[in-house]
Amino acid sequence: MRIFRVILYKIFGLKVYLKIVSKLYLRYINCGFGKDKYPELHYLKSIIKPGFVCIDIGANLGYYSYFLAKITGRLGKLYAVEPVPLFAEIWKQNLKRYKSLMPVLLPFALGKTEKTVQMGMPAIDGVVHHGMTRVIDKSETGFEKTFSVEMKNPDQLFQNIEHIDFVKIDVEGFESEVFQNMKDTLQKHKPLIQAELSGSKNRETSIEILQNIGYNVFFLKQSKLISADKKAIETYNGDFYFMIEK
Repeated sequence: MRIFRVILYKIFGLKVYLKIVSKLYLRYINCGFGKDKYPELHYLKSIIKPGFVCIDIGANLGYYSYFLAKITGRLGKLYAVEPVPLFAEIWKQNLKRYKSLMPVLLPFALGKTEKTVQMGMPAIDGVVHHGMTRVIDKSETGFEKTFSVEMKNPDQLFQNIEHIDFVKIDVEGFESEVFQNMKDTLQKHKPLIQAELSGSKNRETSIEILQNIGYNVFFLKQSKLISADKKAIETYNGDFYFMIEK
């Protein structure tokens, strides 16, 4: 598979490569495959209902957005946050079939202040890892491609949304910074949150922020959400779920 991806990238270039792999991936999941490798995507249909208002932070090429739009349908609403212009362009193409639902793409990185930041996309053994694109310091090097993007404060960006049911966030170790500046929004709407929390410090800080505003931590195991064991949090490899139980 790695060799196939390398060949695709070298022959077609980044844009066409991303179009191809994203189409193949969406078709793969849509046909019901990958339940062991990608349980969180398949679990969406258990927690997302028609009519839900969802925010996809770090939407990338639209893997989550596609299925969120599919499930929420005409009664729901999808806001996707993706700052990288190339990814946003492919996101729009992958969500074309749901154009009538009018999903909203917000082309920003999220953080404390409004400013221009750099994001870097790494390549490992010749394979570009678009899903690992992250905010970087200007001094960092070694990325396959870098992008200049605009950053917005999430509490300000989302302040006019009347209702939020679900937030998915995957911003490659920057989650704690987003949560720190999104507390007003989360306290107001109390949405279910799904988060990939890479990095021990980021994980610890994110959990602390959310627990301090009333959220409990859950793991996804055997297609069920279970209360997180404090001892297992440090070594858990899947996405975390946060819920304010009513």
